[in-house]
Amino acid sequence: MAPPHLSSISHPFSSSPITNPNLNFTCRFPLPLRSQTLRFISNSSSSSSPPPPPSPPPPDPIPEKRSLAVATGELFLGLAARLIKRSSDQTSNSVSMFDNRTGNNRSVYEERIGAVVEDEIQPGVLWEQRVKDVEAERERPLVTSPGFSFSAAGLLFPYHLGVAKFLLENSYIKETTPLAGASAGAIVCAVIASGASMQEALQATKLLAEDCRSRGTAFRLGAVLREVLDKFLPDDVHIRCNGRVRVAVTQVFWRPRGLLVDQFDSKDDLIDAVFTSSFIPGYLAPRPVTVFRNRLCIDGGLTLFMPPTSASQTVRVCAFPASRLGFEGIGISPDCNPENRAGPRELFNWALEPAEDDILDKLFELGYEDAAVWGEDNPVEKLVEDEKHD
Repeated sequence: MAPPHLSSISHPFSSSPITNPNLNFTCRFPLPLRSQTLRFISNSSSSSSPPPPPSPPPPDPIPEKRSLAVATGELFLGLAARLIKRSSDQTSNSVSMFDNRTGNNRSVYEERIGAVVEDEIQPGVLWEQRVKDVEAERERPLVTSPGFSFSAAGLLFPYHLGVAKFLLENSYIKETTPLAGASAGAIVCAVIASGASMQEALQATKLLAEDCRSRGTAFRLGAVLREVLDKFLPDDVHIRCNGRVRVAVTQVFWRPRGLLVDQFDSKDDLIDAVFTSSFIPGYLAPRPVTVFRNRLCIDGGLTLFMPPTSASQTVRVCAFPASRLGFEGIGISPDCNPENRAGPRELFNWALEPAEDDILDKLFELGYEDAAVWGEDNPVEKLVEDEKHD
């Protein structure tokens, strides 16, 4: 399906129009510029003054102050790291649960779990798909391999946008390329499928970041994110995503289990899925869980940090240095271009509290550059191929 004509978006600090496939997208966050004041203290002394007394020993270093958003995120991600390392009691490769159902029980049947699969990158981590999600994938007659999976990244979202820009410009990603993502990775998948440009998405990200810098992030990011997505994404985005974009969420049972969703009933349903995939408890909203399709759920990155796509091969994109996380099999990450990079602590803070616009621009550029380095070793003519579904 061809993307709709793009309309203009007004930015409060720019007079140039920005186009977007959603005709209703307008700026909702006019914010005042913040001023900074520098104070200088002179330490000069007169030549006739007596020598100063010896300096007292330096006080103990003051612990680094962390915002509520960073503290909440650290608590959640610490829990996530523990749960990801726990191996599962089940080790099946794929458990099929299909049978032919018609009539009044059809909708109930479609909501049932259709497959349980162990993730190949994170051994011991199981993920599930409903019957309707598997069927949506089977309805796509042509799939282009490899698919691309985008990791959870928080507010490092511009890095993923930069990677996606390179992949789109160089035909690694086509309209038939399967996509998958968790948290911020799920958002970028929806943006790619919507037909919007990555530069437009970067400008929308700056609006969201500016709002959070001015008014706070913790407890309110979810409402801002939902409003930006509603204005930015076109009304038919769910149709573009069906059977193509896998959104990872974490179901909360006696132990967390991943659920991959790629069949969406409406634009609101898709936004609900992306919101759920990004739901860090107590961070996006002041509650421990969110409800998605009658299931208690939290952030998809907890169980599926880089979910697999429906293609036979998946290239995984990680916004953090993959070697630091202990992950293997990562295609594109800051490890592709390790020179002159921010440290892990700085990246982590930017993931939870929005950086200034110049940092967001730099993250976008670094994502593009890392993808270009990866592309040198993986030429498109040798990597990309079409697959037909039976």
